[in-house]
Amino acid sequence: MHNTAEFGSTCALTESLLRHQGVRTGFFSSPHILSTNERIRIDGQLLAKDKFTEQFWKVYNRLWDRREHDHDMPAYFKFLTILGFHVFVAENVDVVVLEVGIGGEHDCTNIVRNVRTVGITSLGLEHTELLGRTLPEIAWQKAGIIKSGSHVFTHVTQPVCLDVIRQRTQEQSATLYEVPPTEDYFRSDAYAPIWQTFSHLIRLNGSLAIQLASDWLTQSGRQRHTPNEVRMDPQLLGGLISAHWPGRCQLIEWHGMRLHLDGAHTLESMAVCTDWFAKSVRDSVHPKILIFNRTGESGFEPLLQLLNRTCAFDMVCFVPNLATSTPNAPSQVMVRFSPEMQLQRARTIATAWSDLCATEQQKDVGQVFNTLTDAFTAIWQRFPPATDSDAQLEVLVTGSIHLLGAAISALDLIDDSTSRTKI
Repeated sequence: MHNTAEFGSTCALTESLLRHQGVRTGFFSSPHILSTNERIRIDGQLLAKDKFTEQFWKVYNRLWDRREHDHDMPAYFKFLTILGFHVFVAENVDVVVLEVGIGGEHDCTNIVRNVRTVGITSLGLEHTELLGRTLPEIAWQKAGIIKSGSHVFTHVTQPVCLDVIRQRTQEQSATLYEVPPTEDYFRSDAYAPIWQTFSHLIRLNGSLAIQLASDWLTQSGRQRHTPNEVRMDPQLLGGLISAHWPGRCQLIEWHGMRLHLDGAHTLESMAVCTDWFAKSVRDSVHPKILIFNRTGESGFEPLLQLLNRTCAFDMVCFVPNLATSTPNAPSQVMVRFSPEMQLQRARTIATAWSDLCATEQQKDVGQVFNTLTDAFTAIWQRFPPATDSDAQLEVLVTGSIHLLGAAISALDLIDDSTSRTKI
């Protein structure tokens, strides 16, 4: 399945729906938030670290022994993909929900040939340095996961993207289905009241996930379902509401803060994120704080414009994806971008924010920090924790999944440091 930005949740929803039908599932996703083993799940659970370690060395040593020259080893993501396949075979799963890394056509996950069911979520301008500068170019790359004779489901709406997907579907003698809106499943008297309780992610991606799960179950002979059939039952509902996908519209209360965590990094996903945050803080009178970073070469200006319109932030922090100045966990190290490169990027974003504030004749409350620990320390210095338990800071952390991981790591370190100080 190809996923864009917040639509990684489609994979999580699909996996949950399949698991609730009694199917043993494997789930491969990227990137991770805190720990590398998050990328490989069995029956909805993270692969245990001891199993991850066991399989890691088994695969690594086998590849090492079969090298044809000194540099004949797969790169990071390719190795993890191979590792995932080995784990799924060892765990004897019935089905794998395989999330594409970047693009599709040339992504290493695309090595799998026997694919019956394919999903393509909404498309946006991301990884443009690799996938192309226009939506049709990106759509062509993403549609590269379509396999011969497969059933392809999508909720892509842009006409230029749909044209490309239709063309590539025909080239593979596959069948394309544009899924109905999720709300159509909840129009009956029995299920209509539930609709308002759903998260943004279920509303956006529920229909696509239902069609993907149902199609695989049908093609594997486990149930009968007509593509794009709209139905709802307690088992499907249970699969939807039980799905858990951290880092997307996730709210955590922590030490006087309501942390809104969302790894949105495209215009489409940021629109969802800002709408969710605006509704969450609509009735709040407490300070509102933004922590933002955006990696990669794609433009960040449209994201800043959306965030600027969301609310009047009392403090804005631009910060690299670094918990501290000395990375405390190997899985949090960004090999492609040095700390200096990341800090320069944060300064560039802060300058763009200042220009936007000047254009809008707003006060510029943006600041650049070297690390997330520095940012949180500055937040507490400006807004000391209140004695009133109801008084909470409204904090939005967004722009990058890697930023979320660094933020959580920083808070864990602050927590540990505070505990040691009390002792």
